[in-house]
Amino acid sequence: MNGSKLRGPRVAIFGMDGLIIIKGWRKRDMSNLIATRTNEGAAAHKVPFVSYGVTRAAGEVMTGHFGHTGHEAVGGDNIFRIASMTKPIVTMAALQLVEAGKLDLHAPAKNILPMLGEVDVLVGEAAADMKTVGLARDITLHHLLTHTSGYAYDFHSDKIMAQVQAGKVPPLAVDNNDFLRAPLISQPGDNWEYGIGVDFVGQMIEAVSGQDLETYLREMIFEPLSMTCTSFRASVVGADKIVPLGARSADGTITDLTAMMPLIDSPPYSGGGGLYSNVTDYMKFMRVLLNGEQGPSGRILGADGVHMMQTNQIGDLLVPLQPTMNEMLCSEHEWFPGVINRWSYGLLINESDVPGRRKAGSCAWSGLNCTYFFVDPKSDIGGVVMMQMLPVYNPASLSVFEAFEKAIYETDL
Repeated sequence: MNGSKLRGPRVAIFGMDGLIIIKGWRKRDMSNLIATRTNEGAAAHKVPFVSYGVTRAAGEVMTGHFGHTGHEAVGGDNIFRIASMTKPIVTMAALQLVEAGKLDLHAPAKNILPMLGEVDVLVGEAAADMKTVGLARDITLHHLLTHTSGYAYDFHSDKIMAQVQAGKVPPLAVDNNDFLRAPLISQPGDNWEYGIGVDFVGQMIEAVSGQDLETYLREMIFEPLSMTCTSFRASVVGADKIVPLGARSADGTITDLTAMMPLIDSPPYSGGGGLYSNVTDYMKFMRVLLNGEQGPSGRILGADGVHMMQTNQIGDLLVPLQPTMNEMLCSEHEWFPGVINRWSYGLLINESDVPGRRKAGSCAWSGLNCTYFFVDPKSDIGGVVMMQMLPVYNPASLSVFEAFEKAIYETDL
């Protein structure tokens, strides 16, 4: 890759049932390759529609869209449920408040949310026969942001799923707020386990800012970055623009789940998920991770905060294979077997190059409805793919994401 600048007008090209928007004439061949590989991957794997985009620190390189929602061709106006891709944005908000002296990474979180000092920890070998003990140490904001607090999702943890099946904890999908009463599966700081920690971070942001999470994010992140299509509120982004959500079977059949997923338009808002967005808006956030993207009033996060989101914050702990306890929601998945994966504040970090794909030190994450993104600071490139189907990490969605990412690295950007 080289550092060529974006030049020339914005170009729209139609092809293979897809629309490609390119920033600059010199990028046409590159964008055609990315679009062709992505669109072909979606068609081959029976993915009904996908939006995708590529960005540099200097700005958007291209966006593309393929397929139909069932009512219309998907395009730049469409909005996606980005689920856990909310977490990195909320993490950035928390780090803003750390910079402002309103939050402390290493102080007991119970000072702000007393319930975090009253949590039980599961112990024992058999998931169905666990005992509980008290906290050995306080939960901190650091633990919550790095998924080392001991909190876990029911669809990843057999221990928490056993609690759900025993009626001790409601399923996350049924009652997100009551699920926050779940016990820990390990003591804070002992292990990495993907879970509900960032939900509590959202509550901490609300407590110290005096604003609900929607208002804080709008004033401190969305408006400064001109992210006009991102919100927790469906009415803000336009409910009629939100694409349908489907469940994908092994044979590629899609069952519409939209009626089972009511749109959000009022509090409470979840720090762990719930935002609506699109590829163009999300790339504006990604550029903060590439260059500390500035809004009209300056940088929205200082260099130290950006660095903490780009680098390992869990020491020698590893991000392991993520099992599934609910195959309707997620498939078992391990990011890049053979590559050491760590966690920053908010993001997955791969410690070595991924052949044909991102370089060492890239940061990335995903959302439950098959939205995926990565940012590669060494190569000055980032990419985002948005589909809208369950389960996350299903092979079809991962194949489309891989085809998209590999095409980026085949081009001379």
